[in-house]
Amino acid sequence: MNQFKFFGFSTFLITTDDGTTILIDPYIDDNPTAPMKTKDLPKIDLILASHGAFDHMQDTAKIAARDKSKIICGGETMNLLIDQGVDPALIKNSVWGLTVEQCGIKVRPVVSMHRSSVRLSDGTAMDGFALGFIIYLPDGTKVYNASDTALFSDLKLIGELHQPHVGLINVTIENCFDFLPEFLTGEMTPYEAALACQWLGLEYAVACHYTNKDNKDVKEFEELLNLMKDKNGHGAPIPVIMDPGETFEYSAKQ
Repeated sequence: MNQFKFFGFSTFLITTDDGTTILIDPYIDDNPTAPMKTKDLPKIDLILASHGAFDHMQDTAKIAARDKSKIICGGETMNLLIDQGVDPALIKNSVWGLTVEQCGIKVRPVVSMHRSSVRLSDGTAMDGFALGFIIYLPDGTKVYNASDTALFSDLKLIGELHQPHVGLINVTIENCFDFLPEFLTGEMTPYEAALACQWLGLEYAVACHYTNKDNKDVKEFEELLNLMKDKNGHGAPIPVIMDPGETFEYSAKQ
């Protein structure tokens, strides 16, 4: 059985049924709601960094230095990690559509309608493409990671082509950083996030990009999925709403 441990924000630790550890968008040590710090993590085999925002990759270099973790990311994030001292041999740089494999895990980057901007230590600014991911786990489970995407119609195509079982879906934004403007919505409203889950044809929709599941957007997302039916009267994806530290289990073989 695959385990999905939620750390808050968009960080997940996936432990596959064969024991491979996959860390998605590690933002842990400065996250006050994370259930553990990076020093307490198990050995991490693979890190997926969807884009260069600090709350999606801040601890990547630290963990990779400790564990020699393999990394999959985009070009601008790769350059930032190398600037932070990561061995380039650990990194596979990809972009939408270019499937790669690390640690026996096949990963296909897909479109994410989001930005990725980084600044190197010498002041060089770089922009690139945020990556969504289809992650193929050893037991046949397919996981979609949304990577802060806005709603776009080709989510239907991603669902049709890849048929993911589980989605890690950004449903809100918490205005908890005083240097950010006061955003009125996240990249997707709760309705848009619920609609995206339905278009993707997910079995389970795991909410993220929050630290407290009592967030009003998270509650609305859960309520909408519980109410949604398709045109044939079939139910929508099952919402999974976790507090940081909680774990969800799933296997395509079950």
